[in-house]
Amino acid sequence: MASEPNIEANGVFRWVLDVHSEWPCSSNMRAGRDASTYWAQENDNQRALNFLTAEEREKVLRFYHIRDVKLSLGSQLLKHCAVVHGCHVPWPESFISKHENSKPCYVPQNGSGKQLEFNVSHHGFLVALAGCADKDIQIGIDVVQVDTVKDLPRVRQEGWPSWVETYEAVFSDREVQDIATWQPSQSLDGDDLLRAKLRHFYAHWCLKEAYVKMTGEALLAPWLRDMEFRNVQVPRTASNMPTMSPTDDWGETISNVEVWRDGKEVMGIKLELKAYRDEYLIGTATSRPDVPFSSFKLLDLERDVYSAAETSWPS
Repeated sequence: MASEPNIEANGVFRWVLDVHSEWPCSSNMRAGRDASTYWAQENDNQRALNFLTAEEREKVLRFYHIRDVKLSLGSQLLKHCAVVHGCHVPWPESFISKHENSKPCYVPQNGSGKQLEFNVSHHGFLVALAGCADKDIQIGIDVVQVDTVKDLPRVRQEGWPSWVETYEAVFSDREVQDIATWQPSQSLDGDDLLRAKLRHFYAHWCLKEAYVKMTGEALLAPWLRDMEFRNVQVPRTASNMPTMSPTDDWGETISNVEVWRDGKEVMGIKLELKAYRDEYLIGTATSRPDVPFSSFKLLDLERDVYSAAETSWPS
C-alpha cells in the first residue's frame, strides 16, 4: 500500500526529495553528450524513467551533468506523485498541464475532479515541491544551496559591497543597501562574517525567487526592482538552535517578512523561509494567507514515490 505523504485538506503541502544518493552512476562516468544515455541503462534508473512520459524522459536525459539529470528526474516524479496523492488519480492519468504563463499544474482532462496548483524547485541535490488542491491559489517555492566555498573567493577579491552591487538588476536600491550593510547579531570577523552575510544575501534571493515563481514570471520581470522585501531575517540552522535535537535537519522558520512594491506594502501574500541542514534555504510564497502551510516532509523514494506509481498503475 502506498504511503500517504502529508496531503492536508485545504492546505499547502510541501515535500523535499534528496537525490544525492539516488540513482547512482559509475564513478568514472564523466559529463558529456552520452553520459545520460549510459546512466539511463542502469536498472534502477530505468525503473524511475519508466514512470515518465516519453517527452518527460527526453527532457530529463538532455542534460550533460548527471546531477542535473537526477534533479530533473526527481522534479518530474514529484509532480506526478503530487497529482496522484493530491487529486486521487492513477499515475498514468496524472498528466501535467500548463497555465497560460507556462506554470505547471494539473487540470482533469474530463473536466471533473480536483485541480492541483503546484510549484517545484531544485538546487544542490535537493528537489522541493509545494502544492494545493485549490484552483484559486498561486504558489511559488524556491530552494537554494548556500555554497560559500564557491562564492568566497570572488567576494574576497571584489569586496562585499562591490559583489552585492553585481546583483542590482535583481534587487531594489533599498535591498542592495540592506544586504551590503547588514551585520549578524553575533560578533564575527573574516570569512565567518562573510559566510553569515552570504546566508543573508541568499535569504533575500530565495524569497524573491519564490515570489516571482508564484506570479508565474521570471527574474526578468520588468517590475522586479520595484518589488522589495523588508525585515528579512536569516533562519538559524538546527545545529545553531540549542532546543533542537542534534539529529534534526530542520532549522528555524521565518515568516514575518514584508513585501513592498512602488512604495506600498503588498497585502494578501503569505511568505515563509525555512532552514534545512546547514546549507539549504527554502522559500515558500502563496497568494492566500488564509491557507495553512504543512510542515515539510522529506520523501523516501521507494516508500513514497515508487509505491505511489506502482500501486496506482493498472495491472
